[in-house]
Amino acid sequence: MSTKKNKDYDDAARWAEEDMILPRNSTTARRGEDAAAAGRALLARAHAGRPSLDPQAEPGTESPKRQVRLPQVVSEQVDTIAAAQGRRAAEVMREAITLYVQEHQTAQ
Repeated sequence: MSTKKNKDYDDAARWAEEDMILPRNSTTARRGEDAAAAGRALLARAHAGRPSLDPQAEPGTESPKRQVRLPQVVSEQVDTIAAAQGRRAAEVMREAITLYVQEHQTAQ
């Protein structure tokens, strides 16, 4: 796990343990062992990370991140397609790149 992620977790834990103030008569706030158990369960789920984009990837493997600049018109078109399909722009771009790579690998 990266140092930044560790720092984020440490900062969140410090806030929860030292700075957070719960309302006295809260019916939803957990306290004591109930709060500790809920916190451990939450951390266990968070530690698992995001699902891998690659079904053949080893557990815990992060997908590589790439950045690309797009012309404004293309960026807006991606957003329009994503909204129409009820998807995130990243999913639309990932699918487009996958199709492009598949097409060009076959042509070689």
